[in-house]
Amino acid sequence: RAPAAACFFGVPFPIAASRAAGADDMGKGHKKSKSGGLSTRKKKKDNTKGRASVIAKKKRTKDIDQVHDDLEVPEKYEPGALELDEDLPGMGQFYCIACSRFFQSAEVKAAHERSKLHKRRLQKAKDTPHTQRDAELAAGMTHE
Repeated sequence: RAPAAACFFGVPFPIAASRAAGADDMGKGHKKSKSGGLSTRKKKKDNTKGRASVIAKKKRTKDIDQVHDDLEVPEKYEPGALELDEDLPGMGQFYCIACSRFFQSAEVKAAHERSKLHKRRLQKAKDTPHTQRDAELAAGMTHE
């Protein structure tokens, strides 16, 4: 007896030949996980730091021009001159002016002052900040 044939758009299509070609495995080129999802690997989310919601929640530090003003009077930020605050690290006594951060102890602050991040921020803060007049002169606007 000849194998049964099915019509596929008017063209006879032998059923037995389709089973031989692996018709039972059609559409199973991927492996499902036990929980039913297609992949157990987490997908990387792109551009998470630049999203507006992330930027809005970011804790802002002092701007460089504010730090520049603070560096002119460093005696205000000496360990004895600052008021005691139990909510801050080290009772609020060990403060880095350039980075506007409080530290737990003098040793931790000294280690921070040797770091590359502190040195870069200090160098940037020692430069004179730009003013509105500088911006207008660079844009070609004249002051009379």
